[in-house]
Amino acid sequence: MFKRYVSFSVIIFISAALMATAGCGRSREKMKMPVIKMVTSDNVIAVAAPDDKNVWIVGNYGVIYHSADSGASWTKQESGVETLLCDIVFLDDTCGWAAGSRGLILHTADGGATWRTQESGTRRHLLALWFADKDHGWAVGEYSTILYTHDGGNTWARQGEERDKIFNKVCFVDRENGWIVGEAGIMLRTVNGGAAWEPVVPEFFKRASLEEEYDNPRPTLFGLYFADRQHGWICGMDSTILRTTDGGGAWELLKTRKGEPVYNIFVKANRGWAVGNKGTYLLSRDGGMTWDKQEDLIKTKLLLADVVFSSQNTGWIVGASGTILKSTDAGDSWSFSSGLSYIFEGFKMPEGLEKKIIE
Repeated sequence: MFKRYVSFSVIIFISAALMATAGCGRSREKMKMPVIKMVTSDNVIAVAAPDDKNVWIVGNYGVIYHSADSGASWTKQESGVETLLCDIVFLDDTCGWAAGSRGLILHTADGGATWRTQESGTRRHLLALWFADKDHGWAVGEYSTILYTHDGGNTWARQGEERDKIFNKVCFVDRENGWIVGEAGIMLRTVNGGAAWEPVVPEFFKRASLEEEYDNPRPTLFGLYFADRQHGWICGMDSTILRTTDGGGAWELLKTRKGEPVYNIFVKANRGWAVGNKGTYLLSRDGGMTWDKQEDLIKTKLLLADVVFSSQNTGWIVGASGTILKSTDAGDSWSFSSGLSYIFEGFKMPEGLEKKIIE
């Protein structure tokens, strides 16, 4: 009982010290209160930005938000569903699709003013979408699900056989040439629009035996992006980043500091951006040849799920708990359009106090 009273007294003392010291040297009127912008408090999973003005985000509980003024204001769009939305793609400021759990695919032809459900023919969770144009698109997900449409999603047909594997991302450079990545280092390639998908195993992913596979498993791959027909990047567990410069004939395992999973990657001209778990943010200043982790550039330790740039300077990152970040300088700095930073000037602990409390 005595120990409980002592502990409670220590807590009271620390709280009092914080309150008293916070006011030293400045009046309460001069303290800056944090401005917390919140578009949504739900997790944001994906972002689409076909131009610098128009941005769409999707996430938990079927949430879809749109900004028509580069993030200055946001409008909630009625998706008509309450299930998880995992990906979104817009070809322009009117035509877009979203996909998510239990085979859900949504389509809009009016910029999201109305969203209509498309019959996918599956109840498997869909994790990623890609459209080469307004007619030809693909969706991938759990149990090796690959869906294909040639009529803008009015009908969807399955490609490939069902297996107990998860496909996390799909990307096409045109109607014929595409890639899929997924769990345990899965890499698939098609050169005929998905009529056939062939596995690709880079030399550094090859294992001599099943035992070696168990001892040294291939990393799960989450993100995939091709800037053009020749240049592509893949990212995944342990901050893995792969690069090809010959259309996928050969892949290079880039040197990165082993760390958190990297979920998505995007490259434009001489810049590249990748995001992942616990606020992980990697930047390339040489067109995706080398990548450097930017420590504390983005003031969050929350999961960052997706990154996209609508132009060379203007880009977006989204993530957990309503995180929406914007850059206007090619990723050298980021500002919060929504979400919580761990740095708020009005609540900085007085210098030296933290050390005294720990001691």
